[in-house]
Parts: sequence; structure tokens; C-alpha cells
Amino acid sequence: MISISIFGTQVKAKKIILLIIVAAVWASVTLVQFHWHPERGFWQGLLIGLVTTLFLLIVEFGHDLAHIVSARYAGAPMDEILISADMPRTLYSNNAVSPNVHRMRALGGPIFNIMGLLLSLAIYRAASSASITKELAGWWAFGHGLQLMMSLLPLPPVDGGTILKWTLVARGKTESEADKVVGRVDWILGSIVILAGIGLIFVQKWTMGLILLGVGGIVFGVAAGKIR
Repeated sequence: MISISIFGTQVKAKKIILLIIVAAVWASVTLVQFHWHPERGFWQGLLIGLVTTLFLLIVEFGHDLAHIVSARYAGAPMDEILISADMPRTLYSNNAVSPNVHRMRALGGPIFNIMGLLLSLAIYRAASSASITKELAGWWAFGHGLQLMMSLLPLPPVDGGTILKWTLVARGKTESEADKVVGRVDWILGSIVILAGIGLIFVQKWTMGLILLGVGGIVFGVAAGKIR
């Protein structure tokens, strides 16, 4: 187990989990790049894939580390980040805080992704055409954009769910009532995604259709309390 302290927050991860994450992302990115650029040699493609992987890991883990900053700014520091096989977990022992503090703690990651997205898009526009810099900036922008979109979904395990719930509480609903509203939103969202996936499969867009069916299934799992 690797454990380091960042601004008083423990960041923990099993070495094997980190190696699996790096290897999986590296292999996936490298295969995609070889498909896009078959003219590249093996070692060049492997090196560019590694650099791209490091950029994407900065996106992923930078999002979580930004929550450390926003939690301290809100006056309710985070206790621990646990990097697991599915998604990093931000853990707080003190949850008896105001709705505004809950929302402030949840905003750190999305703000980091917005700033990273703007920076990467600026580099992408400034870089010369067909350059490796432009390619890396494109991957970086993709990573930030995807992370931002996923983090703002109204799901309890991610930032969007936290922001929605505590906004409802701040407007007068009880926590239980707010949880029920978030649950209803998730069922609606899951249904929309599933229908979109079926529609894409109907027009023979198999890959994206199957991806949306999988995402819709995950949303339904969260709404039903099976995925936490």
C-alpha cells in the first residue's frame, strides 16, 4: 500500500492497482494511436502512448486532488483519498456541515477540469497542424471534457449528485426528500440514455449504442442503490 499526505489528507493506493490502471490506459491509448498513425515505429508509438497516459492520469488524479483544496477552502478538510480499481474515493469523517460546505467541497474537481479544458484547448489551437503537441493537447482536452461531463452527472457517487442534493436541501427540502428527487432524476437520465442506445443500435451504430446501453445500466444500478 502506498500512502502519502497532501495538505494533511492521506492519499492511499495499492501498488498493483496503480500498475493495472497505468498498464490498461497505456495499452488502450497506444492501440488507438497505432490505428490512427500506422506509420509510426513501435518504440515511438509506445513512448507517445506513455506520455499521453501520463496526461490522462493527471486529469483523473488532479480532479481528486483538487477536492482537497476546495474542502480546505470550505473549512471542512478531506480525510482520505482511496484509489481503487473502479474510481477514486474521497472520504470525509465530518459530514455534519452546511449545504454550502458540501457544495464547495464538490466543486474542486469540476473547476480543475474546466481550467484544464480551457488550457488544453488553447494549446491545441496554437500548436502546428499534425504535430505531436497538438495530438497530446487533443487527448488532454478529451480527458478533461469527459471527466467534467461524468463528474457533473446527477449521480450520488459523483460531484453532480452532491451538488444537486445539497442545493435542494439549501432550498428547504430535507435530506431524505432531496435523495428521492436525485433518485427520480437518475431513473429519468438512465431511461434517456438507454433509449438513445437502442436508437443507435437500430440505425446500426453498434459501438456507441452498446456503450450507451452500458452507461444506462450503470445509471440504473446507481439509482437502485446497487452501485455505490
